[in-house]
Amino acid sequence: MAVLEDNSVHAIQFTVLFNGALLLIFLVIFEVLLRKPGTRHQLAPKLPAPESVGVLWTRCPQLLVGGFIAWAANGLRLRGRSAPRAREAASALETELAEAEAEPELGLDAQVLIRFCQLGLNFSLVGTALSLILLPMYATGPGGAPGFNILCLSNLQVNGSTRFWCVVLAAYILTSASSYLVLAEWHTFARMRRRHFAAAASGRSGPVAAQACRTLLVQEVPLRQFSEEEISAFFEKIYGPGSVYSCACVGESETQMTQSIELPSVHLIQMNISASAFVTLKSAEHCAVAQQVILSHDPGWKVSGAPEPRDLVWRNVKKPLRLTEMHHKAGLALSILGILFWSVPVTLIQAWANIGTLSRWIPAVVKLNEVSPTFYSFLTSYLPVLALMGLQALLPQFFQAMAMAEGHRTKSAIQRVVLNRCFSYQMASLYVTVLSGSLWDSLQQILDHPQEVLDILAHSLPKANVYFLSFVMARACTGIPFLLLHWQFFCAKCAPQEQIHSAYGYEAANLALVFVIGLTYSFIAPAILPVCALYFAFATLSYRWLFKHVYDEEFDSGGQFWYDLFNCVFVGLLLSTLSLLGLAALYGSSLQVFALSPLPFLVMYLAFRGWRNGWKSRWTSLEDAINAEEGGVSTFKTDLYAEPGLE
Repeated sequence: MAVLEDNSVHAIQFTVLFNGALLLIFLVIFEVLLRKPGTRHQLAPKLPAPESVGVLWTRCPQLLVGGFIAWAANGLRLRGRSAPRAREAASALETELAEAEAEPELGLDAQVLIRFCQLGLNFSLVGTALSLILLPMYATGPGGAPGFNILCLSNLQVNGSTRFWCVVLAAYILTSASSYLVLAEWHTFARMRRRHFAAAASGRSGPVAAQACRTLLVQEVPLRQFSEEEISAFFEKIYGPGSVYSCACVGESETQMTQSIELPSVHLIQMNISASAFVTLKSAEHCAVAQQVILSHDPGWKVSGAPEPRDLVWRNVKKPLRLTEMHHKAGLALSILGILFWSVPVTLIQAWANIGTLSRWIPAVVKLNEVSPTFYSFLTSYLPVLALMGLQALLPQFFQAMAMAEGHRTKSAIQRVVLNRCFSYQMASLYVTVLSGSLWDSLQQILDHPQEVLDILAHSLPKANVYFLSFVMARACTGIPFLLLHWQFFCAKCAPQEQIHSAYGYEAANLALVFVIGLTYSFIAPAILPVCALYFAFATLSYRWLFKHVYDEEFDSGGQFWYDLFNCVFVGLLLSTLSLLGLAALYGSSLQVFALSPLPFLVMYLAFRGWRNGWKSRWTSLEDAINAEEGGVSTFKTDLYAEPGLE
């Protein structure tokens, strides 16, 4: 059998050059299309008239006007001018206010996604600075790792060395920096939510948002009280006569529910507890209090803040809460079970990317490396990455349909389900890839030399770094550009005036996955961190463009996606520290393992601090609600929450 040569260096070179060429070609095509009035409107419906870039425009008028480059350059120039003013702010709150006022047209959900990209960029830059110390140390290590793996932890001496103390120190520095960045983002997010509520409740965001801030979604109303008059009387008994502005019941009437008693037992849930009602109060203070207290010890009367009407999925609003909860649990169990089947295609893709396995399936692939190393790298390094990206792209439509069938009442809740489940499956892809990559290479060696199992695994575990570096590079140079050239542009049947919405859950899950990859490989293969920085820098710029000039706001969840994104970061940071502890058992001494053992507890403390802040930010304080009354508006509509088709 032919000897397999390590091709990792050539694979990385091919990945960088090929993706760089793709990105350059995309930018040229994008700039050309933006200069044509017809395609300009299709690509960026909200983009204003062409803008120039100061003195550079006079020198390169055909290159730097009216396109993506001009917009990006102007944005950087304006931010450079506003930076000194931000530093002169009297307090941190004023600085945050100045940053928020720079993009007043963006909703809070859009700002959360953009700031998450900036958080990933800041983390990657800190990690890149540390990699300037780790990479030379790994490169000169005595491990004898082949190819690109010379820049990985696997090139250190097994069972402890002085060099590993640098890894211990870097782990504490990067974990502490990550914790500081995340906690600072928590405080910023809490302030942003307060400002968002103040703007909505006072009417500055429009009368619909103001009315939504004073509206309650009441579920599980007892049957005997399921009428607009009875529900209004219930709240006026608590808050006084005239405190209710309007009430809209959604679902079956009492007569219809009484008739359903004769239906089969499958309708028992519907007949015991009614559907929902929207109660608009005249006071934001009363609305805030109602969401945080027990209104009645009688069964039912579950109260929460009502979303805006555009966020509602009306066919699911009618469904009883208990039925929705039961369907959600069933869908969650089905999703967990599906991970087992999901691992099969992911493992096959990794086997395709694995040189040893591919050579056993197709022996001629070894000679292909000698004939055309470029095509060989494309076949074994880039195509498997595209296959995994294509496989992951099938997930959001499936999970969105599942969440819709489960009965979630709002579009934002459905997108949050998509985010969490897509992220879970992508995390399964990550660790299945790592484990399968190790097992394909190492299983036969372990069977032949069981006494060398630790040494074999120590060299094989970090090998997936080339695959994930190619994955992040492909995400940056092909995944994000495809968002800019959105699918509606290629659909000839789409009307020009059709709204374009963000696939928020899936796109946020992709960002979280790259963040977790950066966290996981920050010490194993720190060369991936500059690539993550490139990804998040381009993602920050692209999403700022998309939310300003392309996407139409489909809903306003008040930034609730941040809670899910924080959980993703926490999971990634915890798994990163645990992975480092596992590798420390192979590459470090007992003292070095002991020195790293507090890291998971530091991460748990970060999670506790974050969740404590999160618990507070979920609710509107009484002070903010009272202050919002000062600028309250009275242009409410009694039929704002009337069921469509029944007005």
